[in-house]
Amino acid sequence: MDADRIDEAPPRGTAIVRPLRHVRAVREHDAAQSADSSEAAAESCSARAWAGALGESTAAPITGRVTAIPPSRSDIEAEITAADERGLRGDQDNSADAAAIILRWLIGNDDHVPIAVENPGELVGGFGDVVRSPEQIAGILALAAEGLRQAAAQGRDLDVGADARAFARQDADYLNGVMATLAWVLGERASSPTRARTLAS
Repeated sequence: MDADRIDEAPPRGTAIVRPLRHVRAVREHDAAQSADSSEAAAESCSARAWAGALGESTAAPITGRVTAIPPSRSDIEAEITAADERGLRGDQDNSADAAAIILRWLIGNDDHVPIAVENPGELVGGFGDVVRSPEQIAGILALAAEGLRQAAAQGRDLDVGADARAFARQDADYLNGVMATLAWVLGERASSPTRARTLAS
């Protein structure tokens, strides 16, 4: 297997769903930010989150309990739950939150890149604040266009019931909004789909 295909796959044997190259890029930026931070506890918990999820450590990042190497998805979800419970109790230490944010991203529960950088999308194959590549967005746009075609046809089909036609028209309206949003993100449309205003180019 060539290196490019390995980089496009999640780290083998882990519960991580992100491509290896994305994991590396985000982790490196997080480590660089942590090196500049005076909050040693947050740095340590974040570093433990990366190491634990990747199977480099037996210690869970939040609870400290011993886990399998690499931890299972349920092990990681248990750590996220522990962080959430600390937050609900009003714990002032935000290092558990930082670790949970990383873990959520790694297992695909949240698409937001778990670090603060100017162009987070660029770390994960996207652009600006967008975490998907133009090719991925164009693919979804094409699927939405096909769905719109089908929904519009069903909305006009007198051989189906009135309720089915009404639902099809609602689907068509929704897909029109999806397409407008994706076209705007790709720069194919100058006006914002939600505010109907033209953005400066």
